[in-house]
Amino acid sequence: MPTPVIMPKYEMAQETGTVIEWLKKEGESVEKGEPILIVGTDKVEMEVEAPADGILRGISAQPGDVIPIGQTIAYIVAPGEEWVPPTEQKASERPVSPPPPSVRGETRVRATPVAERMAREHGLDLAQIQGSGPEGRITRADVEAALAAQRSAPPPPSPVGRVPATPAARRLARELGVDLAQVQGTGPGGRVQAADVRRAVAERREEGPTEGALIAIRRRVPLSGLRRTIAERMVQSAREAPQFTISMDVDMTRSLDALAHIRSRVEQEGQGPRITQTAWLVKACAWALQRHPAINASFAENEIVEWADVNIGVAVAVDDGLVVPVIHQADRLTLTEIAERLRDLSTRAREGSLRLEDIRGGTFTISNLGMFGVDRFTALLNPPQAVILAVGRILPRPVVTEEGDIVARPVMSMTASADHRVVDGAQVARFLADVREVLEHPALLLA
Repeated sequence: MPTPVIMPKYEMAQETGTVIEWLKKEGESVEKGEPILIVGTDKVEMEVEAPADGILRGISAQPGDVIPIGQTIAYIVAPGEEWVPPTEQKASERPVSPPPPSVRGETRVRATPVAERMAREHGLDLAQIQGSGPEGRITRADVEAALAAQRSAPPPPSPVGRVPATPAARRLARELGVDLAQVQGTGPGGRVQAADVRRAVAERREEGPTEGALIAIRRRVPLSGLRRTIAERMVQSAREAPQFTISMDVDMTRSLDALAHIRSRVEQEGQGPRITQTAWLVKACAWALQRHPAINASFAENEIVEWADVNIGVAVAVDDGLVVPVIHQADRLTLTEIAERLRDLSTRAREGSLRLEDIRGGTFTISNLGMFGVDRFTALLNPPQAVILAVGRILPRPVVTEEGDIVARPVMSMTASADHRVVDGAQVARFLADVREVLEHPALLLA
């Protein structure tokens, strides 16, 4: 029996998914676990893997179609198994996208069963075929004639998905109206990257105003995809959660010394990732969250949920917005493991190749803008999480020692934004005090 390929569900509130690109064609052989198409949500674009070995048949959704979760969009037919297409798609399984104007409001096209099957197999729209049978009924000969005309027609321009390109490049090309077939890729194997698309746009602008030139596109960017999701979630955050902030400064002298020592040891051994300040912060926050479960929590409709796992999200700036990949069970990882995962997630976030499991399940978020020269800032909550930590750069500042002397020390500012429905000021203050404690006495982290 054919194995159905269904529109998967990636997010709790997700109701539909958009077909971005089929990686396999009708009639091609596929292996179980092999990517066969790319599906998009408002947050990410994900590869859908074949659920079985066999032949891909009965593709019923095309790029751009918005499909309800759980709907069958194709089948995998086992080798040697006879393919008998479904006679009629259920009304509830039709794409959410409105039908083309040519068929909207019309009754079902009259066609013989053989003609219907041939049209489905070859992706033909029966509404565009002139029937020669009784009362205009479409016959097999009519479908064969349409196929012959299609083969003799000049090939259409190469679709965006046919060009090797990163998801971020495809998304940017769609927003800017760039044909990826005209872009020179600089990635592995000639793969087009987002930077290649931006360079192509800049080159076209330098050529001067021409018909269709992208002169003022940056002034009117559609609020769609990732940017729209960010806007919706931040409005939700500001509207629903009563937020307050608490700030503390941290003397990073000992942390910087410890980091320098660890990096030197890694370089001498010639293996392992570079331990960044962000990785160090993740480790420190994981240590503190273990001691403050009220901070590692979320607000539900009628309850507060405290999570057993410490899953720390790290905000990463990408071409068209911000994503928050998650380091799961950070409290159980070594500093080296955190640094390795952070490097991998950050790289794939900027390439637009994050997987579903990379972005969900976060219980706490760190947003570090120190590398951009920011001294201190306030971040909006990442719902439904109860707390987010905003971190600025490390700067030499005057500090009064225990002996009463004033000396210059490297100081970092931390600002926690919190949901007052979940936690109170004293709870957040105690949490920040523990983060400061472990950063100023890093032996606690390495014990």
